[in-house]
Amino acid sequence: MHQTEADLRAALTTLAERWEQMATNEEASIPLLQGPAAEQVGAQVHQRIATYRKAAADLRDVLRTGRIPHDLMTDAELDQHGSPAI
Repeated sequence: MHQTEADLRAALTTLAERWEQMATNEEASIPLLQGPAAEQVGAQVHQRIATYRKAAADLRDVLRTGRIPHDLMTDAELDQHGSPAI
């Protein structure tokens, strides 16, 4: 099956939206946590939320810039594109 660039961009945009939805769903589950392990489980849920949101942001960054985000670049890519401004 041949997809156009527009089709691929739409699919990646949808994927980023789904990662955001998953993060939102995870956030909604936090108040439901109870019991002695709730704090530990809550920390794990917060980590998952951060991971989902980072994946969504990375996809959007790739769509916007056409390049891998700096924090995911290899040393060779950083040498080619430069280090991020701090």
